[in-house]
Amino acid sequence: MHILVTGATGRIGARLTHALVREGHTVRALASADHPRAHLIAGPQVEFAPGRLEDAEAIYAAVKGVDAVYHLAAGLGSRGANEEQIFDLGLRGTFNMLRAVRDVAPNCRRFAYASSDAVHWQDLTTGACYLPIDEAHPRLAGSVYGAVKIGCEELCLQFMRSYGIPVTILRFGATTEPPELVDLTSRFAHWIHLQSAIRFYGRLGQPTGAQAETLRILRGLDDGADNLLIEAEMDGTTEVRQWGDARDVAEGCVLALENPAAVGETFLLGGVAPFRTNELIAYMADGLNRPYVIAKLPTSRRPWYISSAKARGILGYQPRHSIFDMVDEAIAGMASA
Repeated sequence: MHILVTGATGRIGARLTHALVREGHTVRALASADHPRAHLIAGPQVEFAPGRLEDAEAIYAAVKGVDAVYHLAAGLGSRGANEEQIFDLGLRGTFNMLRAVRDVAPNCRRFAYASSDAVHWQDLTTGACYLPIDEAHPRLAGSVYGAVKIGCEELCLQFMRSYGIPVTILRFGATTEPPELVDLTSRFAHWIHLQSAIRFYGRLGQPTGAQAETLRILRGLDDGADNLLIEAEMDGTTEVRQWGDARDVAEGCVLALENPAAVGETFLLGGVAPFRTNELIAYMADGLNRPYVIAKLPTSRRPWYISSAKARGILGYQPRHSIFDMVDEAIAGMASA
C-alpha cells in the first residue's frame, strides 16, 4: 500500500514509518526533506510531502491517491504549542485531512486517527472514574488538548457515517523511548530527575498555589547532587503511572491497518503494565548508581493507567517492552555512547 503518515518524524511516527516499510509498504511523510528529524525516516520507500495541516491545498496534494492514512500530527503543549495552535492543528488539520480523503482518495482502506488517553483525564486531583481506564470510560477532558482530541474523534466518526471513510481511532497512552528516560531535556525528565523538575516548575513564570508549593518543596530537596526524583502524594503514597514504548505502540498502529474488525472502533494502546514511581526510580538509581529523593507534592497525580485488552483481543496487540526493559536499554546506551 501507499500510506500517508502525518507526524512521521515524531516519536511514534518514526517508529510507525519504519514498521510500515518493513511490511513492504511505501510511506508518504507529511514533512519536508530538510526537517531536523527527517534523517530518522529517510529511505528509498519514504517520500516526503512538504506541507502543514492548516494548508488545505498541501493536504490535498499529500492525500491524493493514497491507500491509507495514519494521522498522528498534532499540536502538543509539551513541545511549546499554545492553546490556539493546539486547536487549529487539531480540529482544522483533522478536518482538512478527512475532507481530502473524501475528495481525492476514494480507495482509502483505512484512516487511523491518533487520539489520546487525555480524552479521559480531568485534572490532577480528580483521577479516573475507575481503573484501569478502558474505551468505555467517560470522556471528561480537562484540557484544551483533550477536548480537541474528543472533537477530532467525532469528526472522524461523522466522516465515516456520512462518506464511508473506514476510520479507526487509536488512543495512545503516555509513550516514550528508552533514551528519553535518561535525557534531562526530554518531556519525561521532570518526572524522573530532581533538577529537571525544578527547571520545569521554574519555567511556569510566577507559579501560584499548589505549583508554587511544589517548587518550594523541590528546591528544598536539592542538595547539589544529581538526584533522581520519586513523586508522592502528601500522605506519602507514591504515584502510579504507565508508560508505553514507542516501538510497541507503533506495532499496534500497524495491526489496525488491514484488520476489518478495526473499522469504526476505538483502541487504547498502552504499555506492558503500570508501575509505582518508587519502583521505577529505585531501579534506575541502582542501575545508574545515583541517589534519589522522595518529594511529597500537592501536584502529585492520582493513579492513572489504561487497559489495552480490547486491542489485544481484536488486533493482537502485544506490547513487549516493560518500563524496566526500557531502563536497561537506556543505561546500556549510555555505556556504549
